[in-house]
Amino acid sequence: MNMPPGFLGTRGDLLMDIVVVAIVLTPFLFLRAVWLARRGEYRRHRNLQTALLTTLLVAVVLFEVDIRLKGGTQAFLAGSPHLGRPLLTWLLRTHVLVAVVSFGLWAVLVVQAWRARMDLNPGLFSAVHRRRGYLVFAGTIFTAASGVWLYWLGFVA
Repeated sequence: MNMPPGFLGTRGDLLMDIVVVAIVLTPFLFLRAVWLARRGEYRRHRNLQTALLTTLLVAVVLFEVDIRLKGGTQAFLAGSPHLGRPLLTWLLRTHVLVAVVSFGLWAVLVVQAWRARMDLNPGLFSAVHRRRGYLVFAGTIFTAASGVWLYWLGFVA
């Protein structure tokens, strides 16, 4: 199954372009959700965080399927002059590690918030929620920055 060409005018396919745009938008949408919480709009905060997390999960799963159908990461990045170089290898591994850890922590945070019904009453868990949220936000920033760098090395350069 071949994915159509992307809309960013690079070697990336449509799904790759969608994923890179999604990870770039994620920190901004995350900030919007934080702004909602600070205004006391906890239900809207929860709904935006849940929708964002769910959308990213679907996008990443589809993206992983796309990579596997193309023969794996090496085949997916075959057009890159950086393939096999230490920088691309290190960046890819670091990006995936931070993204997976951040996503896992984010998922736990969302589930805990739903269970605690924080949209109705933030309560005692809110300080822990906020600290963990900062960690997740830092992870989304790193994931976005490293994702754009990976996209550049893999599909533009």
